[in-house]
Amino acid sequence: GLGEILACGLASFRKGNKTLKRESRLYRIIVSESAHLIWKLRNARVINAKPNPSAQEVTNRWMFTINPRLSLDRLLTNSKKFWGKELSCALVTKTWQNVLKGRDSLPEDWCKRTGVLVGISAGVG
Repeated sequence: GLGEILACGLASFRKGNKTLKRESRLYRIIVSESAHLIWKLRNARVINAKPNPSAQEVTNRWMFTINPRLSLDRLLTNSKKFWGKELSCALVTKTWQNVLKGRDSLPEDWCKRTGVLVGISAGVG
């Protein structure tokens, strides 16, 4: 419900005594980005009097929302730009590894290498 969406930034999943950092981080990203998309779709419908989008349009818009977020994570691994405040490539890899399209064929340093096309696949996870 609304409480889960508002508190998604505090989400921390555990398995026994172990914190599931990868799962918690991906959850926070997916829930917050999805809630923002829902808000934008609702505004388009109510304020701009647009018809309800088709399921395919919603899927496409969601993918168009999440893929740039993955790209942002990759950009945030640049130590030259972020001087000690960059994300680790390991964190980015662990966060996204179960939803990456073509993850088995990605080079080891995929998150720092330019020219590597990555994205997420619908229905994976």
